[in-house]
Amino acid sequence: MATSLLPSYCSILPRSLTKFLYLVLSSYIPSSPEPSPPQTPVYDQVADELHDYLDSHGQSWWRTSGHLLAALLQDAGYSSSSKHHILTFFGRTIVPYMGVTYNPQSPQWRSFMTDDHHPIELSWDWHTGHKPPTVRFSIEPVGIHAGTPSDKDNAQADTSFRKALLSALPDTNMEWFHYLDHELAPASSPAGLMEGHPSKIFYAFDLAAESVTAKAYFFPGFKARETNRTNLQVISDVIAKAPHRSNGQFDALRVFENFAEDVDTPPLEMDMVAIDMDPPQASRLKIYFRNRATSFASVRQMMTLGGRVKRSELEAGIEKLRRLWDAMLGQEGVPDAEPLSAAGKGKATNDDHRTAGLLYNVEFRSGSPEPKVKIYIPVRHYAPSDGHVITAVHEYMRSVEENNEKGLGFGYATTMRRLFRPDAVQQRGLHTYIACSIQGNEELRVVSYINCQGEKMVQ
Repeated sequence: MATSLLPSYCSILPRSLTKFLYLVLSSYIPSSPEPSPPQTPVYDQVADELHDYLDSHGQSWWRTSGHLLAALLQDAGYSSSSKHHILTFFGRTIVPYMGVTYNPQSPQWRSFMTDDHHPIELSWDWHTGHKPPTVRFSIEPVGIHAGTPSDKDNAQADTSFRKALLSALPDTNMEWFHYLDHELAPASSPAGLMEGHPSKIFYAFDLAAESVTAKAYFFPGFKARETNRTNLQVISDVIAKAPHRSNGQFDALRVFENFAEDVDTPPLEMDMVAIDMDPPQASRLKIYFRNRATSFASVRQMMTLGGRVKRSELEAGIEKLRRLWDAMLGQEGVPDAEPLSAAGKGKATNDDHRTAGLLYNVEFRSGSPEPKVKIYIPVRHYAPSDGHVITAVHEYMRSVEENNEKGLGFGYATTMRRLFRPDAVQQRGLHTYIACSIQGNEELRVVSYINCQGEKMVQ
């Protein structure tokens, strides 16, 4: 294979030079459905360093999620030093808290992180296509015995994980974290599934070239049931009383409450409240909510909060969102009022699934009295296939990057098609969501969220 890329006379060149030429030439050749090539030297180096640190369960997570993370970092253009720092953090601080080796037939802990209960979700932030992409991931800490009689509710992992997190990221600010954790924790351990799932807390990590920063996500349903209030009432009370929250954040919260309580607004399911683990003055507050309506008319209503958000860039941004929506979901020419149907001919809508409908978050920033909305499109339910999603997002980003000589972000499609089997890419499930938010320059910021299904990876 390698020698076929080079002219025959290259055989007289030194082997090291021939290998170098092959690597250069092969980077310009489209990926093929062949087994994944050897990992990068940084991945191999960290893998050697972790050899005696991870148990068999950790090694399994490292070979799947760690493998994909390393490939995304490589194709997003991270430096060798950044990759080593991030992969070391992932291997030493994250992997030990991902639970037992994943069993696709019967996951021991049924995490709400993904529909098939993987406790990790990776993401590729394309931004608006005019600067390098960044990679992130979210996790639910899971104990080795979570979901068994000895740890039925996964009560042990999070306490240990918090200590590991602070040890690895000592600059993490815990003020709002401790506040929300205290306010949303019920007085006693409740019976049953408050949110339709057993998960209680998620963490996310933004992977900048020079630093890793954390976020936390709390579920309000436990406290809501205990106090006989709605999820929104619990969340609103917590935000209103948050120490150091700004007047702007309070005003933005009131705008959202007014929208949620409007008789013209469909019932909204309040899933989570989230914070950046930064000093409160710099942290955002976010509410994640789900709307079972799936028409693009409902998208317009949510993105503008029923006309309450009137930023000048919204209309142009929504039109760009519609273009990507049409391409991903096969909705060209479909009227705005028409709801989505589950992917596949003849399939009925899947609105009763816990993650069906459309997910959104509304963000409250310090100093801004106007909320900002982001949509998460669950392509797992509504797109024809992961391959279709890859192509649609790739083509959209290429259209906005066409004047960018660096071709930023093109490594994503290559990575996904290289690491996952061709037949798997033609199924659904690798992508959980494609998220979009409208920026101040009328540009669409796009993020691809990935479920690293190890059983679908090229071996």
